[in-house]
Amino acid sequence: MVKIEAIVRKEKFDDVYRVLESSGIGGMTVTEARGFGHHRNGLQEKVKIEIYADEFQVDRIVEAIRETAKTETTGDGKIAVLNLDNLYRIRTGEEGAAAI
Repeated sequence: MVKIEAIVRKEKFDDVYRVLESSGIGGMTVTEARGFGHHRNGLQEKVKIEIYADEFQVDRIVEAIRETAKTETTGDGKIAVLNLDNLYRIRTGEEGAAAI
């Protein structure tokens, strides 16, 4: 299992959301964020997307985000893929892939 974290431009979020919603992911968490990159052009409004997924879904999800969020200019964002030891669903007590 992995956690995919993507930081994307605020104006690209609706497009990314539509693509991810139709891709069959189990769900996602969205947070408004502000940040800057190595160009230090001041704090920019961004959206942080968090997705829990099985390893076999990672390439498809990452590619969907990359293709949809890309403007080919500085500040398009980042995607991180983090390995998880375990995941627990609070309501049912399910764990692992069943909790996704």
